[in-house]
Amino acid sequence: MKKSTKTALIVVSTLVGIGLLTTAGVTTYQKTTHKTATKDKKGYQSYTVTTTPALSMSGKVIASKTQVLNAPAGKLQQLNVSDGQNVHQGDILMTVNNPEAQEAVDAQKEMMRQSSRAGTSIKDVAQQANNRANERGKGPSDSQSQQIINDANVDVQEAQNRLVALQSKVTTAVTAPFDGIVSVDYNTKDGLPGLTLNAVDKVLKANVSEYDYHKLHSGDKLSVSGIDGTPTQETTITKIEQIPTDQGKGTTYYPFSATVNNDFLYGQSVKVKIQQSDLKIPKSAVYQGNLYKISDGKAQRISADVVEAGTNYIVKSGIVKGEKIVLNPDSHLKNGEAVHD
Repeated sequence: MKKSTKTALIVVSTLVGIGLLTTAGVTTYQKTTHKTATKDKKGYQSYTVTTTPALSMSGKVIASKTQVLNAPAGKLQQLNVSDGQNVHQGDILMTVNNPEAQEAVDAQKEMMRQSSRAGTSIKDVAQQANNRANERGKGPSDSQSQQIINDANVDVQEAQNRLVALQSKVTTAVTAPFDGIVSVDYNTKDGLPGLTLNAVDKVLKANVSEYDYHKLHSGDKLSVSGIDGTPTQETTITKIEQIPTDQGKGTTYYPFSATVNNDFLYGQSVKVKIQQSDLKIPKSAVYQGNLYKISDGKAQRISADVVEAGTNYIVKSGIVKGEKIVLNPDSHLKNGEAVHD
């Protein structure tokens, strides 16, 4: 009796254990299945569409136009400006005397005096010859004598023109070709002050790399500020050069410019920031050529009109800044499916 009871207890215990294991297995399976379904159903992440980061770079403020004013060889006669002086277009900045030109003028005057005496003699001889010929009833006509006199007068006039041209080179005035601020350099080899004229108007000069060149356009807005934050100005790009600078050994850079006001100093270093309008999204947001825009909590499938940009895509159309899209669409995501972001 005791042996049978013990056997029965063992059998019952075994059956109970098997039942408990079976129940635990079913529960675990159900939990696992439910968790997977939840992940498939609610595991999608949203991404808010935003613009690409602003381009940041450094630049310099320079005169909108700079011109070195070359003076002819000679000796300084008079300097009318000082370094840093404001001048106006047409102002005489300095005058230069050319001793060699003066010598040429003196030589031309002497030659003209001799030519004048010779011309007078020619006229007298022609007139005397004409008179004698008339007395004999033969000889040059009046018209021939007049031609000789006219030729002599032409020679005199040409000599006079050469004299005027030479006299214009004796003293030369260096004038300002436009309004600006003049710089005077006294450390020159020829002894004449070196003059450089800087326009009053100022511009920003900066460089954009070949990788960002396509992101800039004439008319784009940008902000300029001093290194310490002041002054600041909002302006626009006026020109982007197609010919690169010599900067950089590996990366090529292209200059661009923008007008700035007189709050900035000549030669001042500045910070430049250019906002971008391109919409950037991660590549993971595009699945089989489609995007899923989240509208009223549901995924709306649209064709992805994008172009590749490194590890991202730039959106050309279909969505706007601030809209949300599914960051990680897959084969399970259906059009119109509820998305809990």
